[in-house]
This record gives sequence, structure tokens and C-alpha cells, in this order.
Amino acid sequence: HGRIITADVVVSAADLKYTETKLLPQSLQTHPEKYWDKRNPGLSSVLIYAGVKGKLPELAHHTLLFSRDWDPDFEAVFGPQKSLQKSWSHSIYVSKTSATDADVAPEGYENLFVLVPAAAEPEIGHGSAYIEDSSKVNGGVAGRGEDERVRSIAKQAIALIAQWAGIDDLAQRIVVSKTVGPADFAERYYSWSGGAIGPAHTLAQSAFFRGKNKSAKVENLYYAGATTVPGVGVPLCLISAENIIKRLRADHTPGPLPEN
Repeated sequence: HGRIITADVVVSAADLKYTETKLLPQSLQTHPEKYWDKRNPGLSSVLIYAGVKGKLPELAHHTLLFSRDWDPDFEAVFGPQKSLQKSWSHSIYVSKTSATDADVAPEGYENLFVLVPAAAEPEIGHGSAYIEDSSKVNGGVAGRGEDERVRSIAKQAIALIAQWAGIDDLAQRIVVSKTVGPADFAERYYSWSGGAIGPAHTLAQSAFFRGKNKSAKVENLYYAGATTVPGVGVPLCLISAENIIKRLRADHTPGPLPEN
């Protein structure tokens, strides 16, 4: 049951495709469905949140593990053929947040955040992190469990980390683990094709080719976040918000906002 809130200015930080094609009538869409047909939604991810018993000196706060041959990784994430075996990259990012923040894990334990790049395919499935409230989000199904494909990708990713970092007993030391899959991004955040970080930064989708952060058809409707200019990542998302403030102030200077 929605309600109407009147406003002089509206800033949508939601997924741009969803804002344009689902929240606006076709006559007011600056970017209708056909605009997206030849565009690339970027990559999704399988995320792993893991609590590990004992210390992990083999891992730094930020650890990037790269395959020797990147081509299969790119093919797995962006190629036309997807399967359980080919839908995720073996190049993985691991953050041991407990390396610098003692509050994220009890004494004698480590906290890991693992990002496994995956194809932007909601069919890969849901993770386990949001099972309890799945019935409350976008018409989710009560009692839904972690999908096997997400569970399998997470298991294989942990095995790779253990092998490459020399932590043979990593899997056995995990005391708590939650996962997030592409379907979670699509269901919880309405992200295009379950993408995790916004449209890919291909040449046709970068810099001024990425579009504008203002609707061409709805007065005082602006866009912010990873799916509009200038791009993905927290710094660029903050710049997108700065750009809107400068637009509203008619500020055409090239630098950042003044601190005061």
C-alpha cells in the first residue's frame, strides 16, 4: 500500500533501469527498455561472510587472488554460455576485516568477507544470508533456502583460497558462514540482471557515454549511485551525489564541493 509524497526534487539512488522502466510510465522514460537491449549489466557476485576460528596470518586485510590465465575468468562472467562450472571467476577478493577492526570478531577468531565475481544471472540463485526475511522482500517465498549453485560456488571458492593461501584447514575452521547470490541482488535491490556493482565500464558505458544524472523528461528527477555517472565504487557514487547538489545550485565549477 503506497502513499503519495509531494516533493520539489526527487533523487533516485535505486538501480537506474528499475527507476526508468518500472517506476515511470513509458512516455516519461528517458531510458526505455530498448535502451538497455544492447547494454551490459556488468557482473554479479557470490558473497561469503565467514567467521573463522584461529588467526589467519596468511591473509592481509585486502587479499587479491588471481588465476594465472584470466581468459576463462572473463569468459565465465561475461561469456554467452553459463553453467554451474562456468558462471564464476576463479580470481577472488578476500577482506580480513578483523585485521584492523577488533570489534568484528571475538578474540581468537577472524572475520572474512569474500567476493567471488559471477555472471549477472539471477538463475544462479539465492544465498543463505536473507533466508529468515525472504518472505518480506519483493514477494519472496517463505522458507526459501540457499540454492545449491550458490552453495557449491562458495564451497569451491573457499577451497581455492585454502589452496592458494596455504591454509589447508580453512573450511574446517569456519564456524559461521552466510552467502549472498545474484538472485538476492535482483530480489532485494531490484538490480538489473542481479548485477552487484552497476553496469560494466565498457567503452560505450563509461564517462560521458554512461548517460546523465538528470531525467530528460521529468522535471527535477535526478539519479545517483553506481548505475549512473560517473560510475561504480563508493567514491564515484559520492561524486554522483555531489554532481546533483552542484546541479541544484547551478554550480558549473569542475572541482569538488566546498567543505563548508
